Amino acid sequence: MASPANGALERYKSAITAATSVVGAAMLLRRLVADVLPAGAPPLVGALLLLPPPSARRHAVVIEEFDGAFYNRVFLAARAYVSTLLAAAPTGAPPVVKASLPRGAGAEQITLAMRPGTTVVDVFRGAELTWRLSGGGGGRRRADGSAGEAFRLSFDARHKDVALGAYLPFVMARVEAMAREQRQAKLYSNEWGKWRPVRLRNASTFATLAMDAEMRQDVVDDLDMFLGRKEYYERTGRAWKRGYLIHGPPGTGKSSLVAAISNHLHFDVYDLDLGAVRSNTELRKLLIRMKNRSILLVEDVDCALAAAPRREADGGSDGSIPASKHHKVTLSGLLNMVDGLWSSSGHERILIFTTNHMDRLDPALLRPGRMDRHIHMGYCGFGAFRELAATYHGVGDHPLFPEIEALLREVDAAPAELAERLLATDDAGAALESAARLLRDRKAGVEEDGGGYVKQKLHAGPRRPRLRPVPVPAPGRGRGASAARRVVFDEEILLGVSRRQGRGSGRRGRGAGVRAPGRGRR
Repeated sequence: MASPANGALERYKSAITAATSVVGAAMLLRRLVADVLPAGAPPLVGALLLLPPPSARRHAVVIEEFDGAFYNRVFLAARAYVSTLLAAAPTGAPPVVKASLPRGAGAEQITLAMRPGTTVVDVFRGAELTWRLSGGGGGRRRADGSAGEAFRLSFDARHKDVALGAYLPFVMARVEAMAREQRQAKLYSNEWGKWRPVRLRNASTFATLAMDAEMRQDVVDDLDMFLGRKEYYERTGRAWKRGYLIHGPPGTGKSSLVAAISNHLHFDVYDLDLGAVRSNTELRKLLIRMKNRSILLVEDVDCALAAAPRREADGGSDGSIPASKHHKVTLSGLLNMVDGLWSSSGHERILIFTTNHMDRLDPALLRPGRMDRHIHMGYCGFGAFRELAATYHGVGDHPLFPEIEALLREVDAAPAELAERLLATDDAGAALESAARLLRDRKAGVEEDGGGYVKQKLHAGPRRPRLRPVPVPAPGRGRGASAARRVVFDEEILLGVSRRQGRGSGRRGRGAGVRAPGRGRR
């Protein structure tokens, strides 16, 4: 028989168990109600359910403008992202915002910003997140005593993982992508071992480039694939770079293609002048100082390496050309930069070499693995000419097109030559007629005035003027007579007559034309 004390103890245990179950059920019900209770519910409902006030259920992250003595990168990203929210005019946007034009060359887009004390609401994966900007009162002060601003990002407690683990990284990635799209590319040149930047203002794009359509799309696809293969290069143990060798006659658009690649990728261009590099060591330093997401350009690489030895002067060269103190950069140093150990000093880099003469390049530069792609920029075809006409004059069809198409099959013309004719006048008909006349003259073998574009690019100047006929003296009047008869229509050098005698002819000699031997300048 159980004692009264044991019975009381059993009843006490049962009461505790029942109370625990009731409290657990109440806590579960309270949590379920808190999840489904709308944010705008009256406070009385929450009080009856013993729920904490809404302010107690929200968490916040404070993002100050300065991190010690430096700007806080998260704050700068938040300010840029909030500007896009204000431009989209979301629900809950502040009624008054600030408008400003950023400093710097090329800034043309007006940006919007919040005023201190205002808020803006953003929605991300079903969670409402509130941005509030405060003045410098609560933020850290700078060294000069001025206070910075601070963002306060608040959100419901149940969205803490989404806000910290997904939303803030999304904001940083979004702002970085915006910066790549809006940034102005720069053109760097090497001078005394340092890079000097200027703004790259070349507006050439793949849409305006006179290039075969299939080749254009192939290059664009190759560039896009290169950008998205970071994991592939890491997995295969290769440097994240891509090399292009662009070759073709002068005026075919090699430099324009480089500018189009830069504008497509939003990459800076480092134009390397090998003649200004004093040694291989300086070349490596220049390579290390390049930024990621950039293009290294070496134009006319055949001229830069025409006499470069394989090794340094103290080690001797391996070719027929002896080493010289004038050889500042060796071919070996350049090749190590292309695919040696130093090629891994940066990421997302494009290496571009251009040349007018493919046959003049060293075989070591052309072997497999040096350059990933060889791009030939040839003479203008009819498809490229139609794109030029559409770009410069908005002409999609013209009666001269059949004749121009037939002429382009028979004669070679660089796109730059035809573009020069199309840009000579605003009259589309006159411009097309000028281009057709250029092709007709070339087919007929008629030389253009001034020597022509290609002739100037190949450094073959205009034809020298022919000398006027020299009067021939009567036979038997000295040795100069036979010499003069041989040079009546010579163009450059008077055969058998010295330069001093040539200068003397015409000054004296009444009709003789050539001085007698031995009568030089007095």
